[in-house]
Amino acid sequence: MSSVDIGRTSSRVVRPPFYLVMSLAMAAVIIGGFSTTVPDDVAAGPKFPLLLAIHGMVFTLWIVLFVAQPAIVARGSLKLHRRVGWIGAGLAAAMVLMGLAATFYAIHSNHMPSFFPAPLFLVMNTIGIAVFGGMVAAGVTLRKKAEWHKRLMLCATISILGPGLGRLLPMESFGRAAPMVMFAAILAFGLAGPIYDIIIRRRVHPAYLWGVSTIMVSMVITGPIAFTPAASEWVTFIRSL
Repeated sequence: MSSVDIGRTSSRVVRPPFYLVMSLAMAAVIIGGFSTTVPDDVAAGPKFPLLLAIHGMVFTLWIVLFVAQPAIVARGSLKLHRRVGWIGAGLAAAMVLMGLAATFYAIHSNHMPSFFPAPLFLVMNTIGIAVFGGMVAAGVTLRKKAEWHKRLMLCATISILGPGLGRLLPMESFGRAAPMVMFAAILAFGLAGPIYDIIIRRRVHPAYLWGVSTIMVSMVITGPIAFTPAASEWVTFIRSL
């Protein structure tokens, strides 16, 4: 084995599996957050809305797949990773549909978090779902460019951490600052990738410039859109259905 090969092998052994670690950390946030509400949901039995149960199941499958994919890559099974990826594409499409349906149902039935006004809840969720769907679509399109693909998929899942964080953090204690706390927590996950890139690659990959910037822009525009007459009219329309 040449000295170059030894150096490469050492680099692979020492370097931590960043995307697997990130997926586990994000899964922990989701599991930790929903563990505060799932027991009550299960206790509700038949009274618990079927639509929300399906939404929860699809969301859970996405998180499981999101952890499994970098684990499969870490084992060197790239062919299996690509095959499973098509299941992920289908799940992502279901995530978009069920996410919108669950948002509209929560507004219609007034089962929203008390710390979010209805228009803000509607706009924040809708934009977040759109960002998720767009970045997954971009990630699938660029699946043959691994450096782009894995970063875009990471950013896509970061964009939908809100429901888990909202249940995990003491949001009600933050009062009107709750949305800002939520956005700050999501942004902390978003910046982890670029920081890791700087440490390992000495530069930030363009995929993060697009992905993290998109998340940040979505946060900035959420408030101004949420407090427009149009957003309130949409809430009124959904509740009238």
